[in-house]
Amino acid sequence: DPALKERVSEQAYLYRMASAINLERVPLLEDPTSKKLLQSHRRHRVQMFARSITEIEDLRADEMEALRQSLHVDRFPPGFDLSDPNVQPLLHPEVRSVCEAFPLKAEEIVKRYGLESDEFNKMLEETKRNPIFGWRVKKYVEKVEEERAKEKKPVGVSKN
Repeated sequence: DPALKERVSEQAYLYRMASAINLERVPLLEDPTSKKLLQSHRRHRVQMFARSITEIEDLRADEMEALRQSLHVDRFPPGFDLSDPNVQPLLHPEVRSVCEAFPLKAEEIVKRYGLESDEFNKMLEETKRNPIFGWRVKKYVEKVEEERAKEKKPVGVSKN
């Protein structure tokens, strides 16, 4: 078959070319502007991660408050985890549906900030494993909370 022979020849040529190319000779990130751009990109990703975890925590608090009010309880027992699979079957269907919908809402938040679930989960794990990274994320979260506090402050109110 001439077509098969041509494809095999092309593939052999590509393998030969690939083996002749040595990428170690090409400094891909040696350019100082590339390093700055990469650091800036990483910083931006961490900032988006901090914003997303802040919003997810707000969502969690709002959902828990709504559940608390709908169930007419003052507070949930300490250590009681509504997301525990062993507890789920015991829950009221309304509570169970809120618990099941939470991960989907959280994922929407993550995607809105330009992150993928895998990247978010890796960063979350990194905050637990790496104290320096955790500190950086904490600083960004504090910054987000400060920005929110400034937005909520009424403008033009004096202290007299």
